[in-house]
Amino acid sequence: MQVDLDGKVAFVAGSTSGIGKVVALKLAENQADIVLNGRNATQAEKVIGEIERLGRKVIFEKADITDYREVEQAMQNALAKLGKVDILVASGGITQTGICPKFFHETDPIEYLSIAENQWWSRLYCIKAILPHMIERKTGKIIMLTTDAGRWPTPAESVVGGAGAAVMLGTRVLAKELARWRIRVNTVSTTVIENSASFQYETMLSPSLAQVFTKALEKQPFPVTMEDVAAVCMFLASPEADSITGQVLSVNGGLSF
Repeated sequence: MQVDLDGKVAFVAGSTSGIGKVVALKLAENQADIVLNGRNATQAEKVIGEIERLGRKVIFEKADITDYREVEQAMQNALAKLGKVDILVASGGITQTGICPKFFHETDPIEYLSIAENQWWSRLYCIKAILPHMIERKTGKIIMLTTDAGRWPTPAESVVGGAGAAVMLGTRVLAKELARWRIRVNTVSTTVIENSASFQYETMLSPSLAQVFTKALEKQPFPVTMEDVAAVCMFLASPEADSITGQVLSVNGGLSF
């Protein structure tokens, strides 16, 4: 599938690696200019090269998306350099801080806030930072990434799933609030993705978690890749999805409904 994003600028949070990187490349392949974001400038250099080879403009704005002031500054820098942001993809994962899903009885309460910051507040920070610009222009596409555990009870993801559920409800509320300015808000939720960095990290860190993930993969009718997730983000960012807002689309290979 190909869409026309020529003339659009996409800010992709958490895009120096993992799903965020694949999303940024997919948008660039469809003619969008890209603002990469992450905390590792060295990782960003490789992605910048890949996007430049596609013939698109690309800049890197370093920011920790769990720190609102850093996100706000990155957005302002992007607007100063590229003039606008049409598309926001709010991604980024728990493995960035070394915290992964755990069974509730194994989770230290001190981790609750870190999980909320990474999986919920970081999305809100990104939206809040770009919202004045989108409201002024009366246009924008906002796409959040979260976990399918927010809509389906998933072992080892009670706290993560709670954050995901908050993102999903927020999607619907924000879609209602922002429709007056022609801003669309949607979310893509994912489950186990075997070729993702988070899957490899989390299964190595916890044998019990690896067992849960293995069982999930065995029950999954259709395998899911990061490219599948990126394709859905691309569609939601495109003019073809102009009539879609307030929706949560699961890319889970039929694992849950």
